[in-house]
Amino acid sequence: MTTTETYITIRVSSTLAHDLPIDPDTRAHILELGLRQWRVAEALEHYRQGHGSLAYAAEQAGVSIREMIALAYAHGLTPPVAPEQISDTLTLDQAAEL
Repeated sequence: MTTTETYITIRVSSTLAHDLPIDPDTRAHILELGLRQWRVAEALEHYRQGHGSLAYAAEQAGVSIREMIALAYAHGLTPPVAPEQISDTLTLDQAAEL
C-alpha cells in the first residue's frame, strides 16, 4: 500500500516551535502521537457523557478494548469491568456490554 504525503502549515507559539525537533519525520511522529491521544480523550469524554459503550469508544479512538479499559482508568473513569474480563479474552458480547 502506498501512502501519499500532504504538507500542512499550522501556527504555533514560539516556545512550541523552539521545542519541536528539526527532523520532519520526528515532527510527524509527534503529531501522530498527539492525534492518538486526542482521539482517546475525545472518545472517553463521549463515553463519560453516556454516548455509547466503552467498546464503541475504543473503536472510535482506534484502540483495543483492553487498552481502552486501562485508558479509562487512567482518565479517572471506572468502567464496569470484572477482573476476569481483563485477564481473559473478551467475547464480543462482553465487549458490547462495556
